[in-house]
Amino acid sequence: MKVTQNKEISFGVKSVIPFFTILFLIIIMVLPYNIPLIGDIMPFLTLIGVYYWSVFKPELLPVSVVFVLGLLQDILLGSPLGLMPLLLIVVQQFIFIQGRQFLERDFIFNWFVFVMLVIGFGFLSWAITSLYFRVFLDYLSVIGQILLTIAFYPVITWILGWTRKVIG
Repeated sequence: MKVTQNKEISFGVKSVIPFFTILFLIIIMVLPYNIPLIGDIMPFLTLIGVYYWSVFKPELLPVSVVFVLGLLQDILLGSPLGLMPLLLIVVQQFIFIQGRQFLERDFIFNWFVFVMLVIGFGFLSWAITSLYFRVFLDYLSVIGQILLTIAFYPVITWILGWTRKVIG
């Protein structure tokens, strides 16, 4: 009976790891940085986290958690309320529809698919935000975000992969 309780506790800790890692990525995105030229451009770190956990541990990242994290990001960054939950859930559902095909491929394939997703994600978020605020936002910023997200993908996925191995 004690073994069953330990498994439940272990599963409980495992089940919140994706939430807290993505929450940590959101916090990193919200912090102010005084870096010349790119201080206002932040990669879509939340997208990396949702993509990674949806591919490798989808049972630990339900749609409700993605919605809450996206809503929190919208609130903290001042973007249109509901934009990030919508886009992140669309990405997650795309991955769920593709199923195990992602898992059977290597890192380069997953990175290529992610590049395609982040390009669509970036320009769609830019377009919706421009329509919402009724201002033509600077498209160079979104290109910078897309490029930074692509560049950060290997590092963040390595960290998330290490975290996934630690939790078992």
